[in-house]
Amino acid sequence: AVVSTQSTGRKRARKQSNESSSSDDSSTSSSGSSREEPVKTSGRRRSPEPDHNASAGTAESLDRIARIINDSDQAPLKTNSERYSPAPEEHSQEPQPVVPAATYLPPPSANTQMTQSKDLLFLLNKYPIMWTGTIALKNDTANVQLHFLSGSSTLAEGAIGALPNLGPGPMRIAQRMRLEPNQIEGVQKRMQHEGHWCMLLALPHCTDPVSLSTQTTVLQQGFISYLDSKQAAGIINLSVPEQTSPYVLHIFPPCEFTRVNMKRFCPELMEGAGDCGYLLIVIATV
Repeated sequence: AVVSTQSTGRKRARKQSNESSSSDDSSTSSSGSSREEPVKTSGRRRSPEPDHNASAGTAESLDRIARIINDSDQAPLKTNSERYSPAPEEHSQEPQPVVPAATYLPPPSANTQMTQSKDLLFLLNKYPIMWTGTIALKNDTANVQLHFLSGSSTLAEGAIGALPNLGPGPMRIAQRMRLEPNQIEGVQKRMQHEGHWCMLLALPHCTDPVSLSTQTTVLQQGFISYLDSKQAAGIINLSVPEQTSPYVLHIFPPCEFTRVNMKRFCPELMEGAGDCGYLLIVIATV
């Protein structure tokens, strides 16, 4: 009975050992090729084989670090500003335009200024100032000087002396004459009678450059542009009590009639007067 009992126990132990061995084999085969369990021999695990690739990579890294340290020891030390200063930015510089020497105008010399002064005195003597005052048209007023150009100076002085008869305030343009051929011919016929006509040039006037620029603008826009748009000349009738024939002032904007007569009587003033603006005044008796 004892022998039978021992034999039965050995069989049972052997059966359990075989079942555990089969279960280990099934778990190993189900894990696939991605995971391998170390093979058990005599109850001990086999130690993993050394990874030669990892050892080679570690050796290369150590060799690289050694070379970096060696190079840094041989290189000169840099200050913080040299280490961390940003690289200079490259700005594209556009080529600067070359100013030609001809555009530089040197200040006028003493001889040039003296020549200009002589020219101005010559023009003032040749075309003297007859009157300085204010003219008006609609709502605009401008300060002007009247320069004598041609004709009868006596008639010019008589007409200027009678200007106060117009009343206080500026010399106002109240009427217009159409710039038509028959009207222009009537003025030209009066200019053929010696002693019965004179011609004056009205230019903007002021004492300082800023105000002179303002007066020039007013004369150009308020008077010249207006008369030119109407294709007309201004008319002022100036009556004198002691005189039977009144003075008639014909005030022309720049036109063909004014250009022809300025070229005839005052060619030196054509260019300058055209730049600043002007009115040509013909005074005649009826």
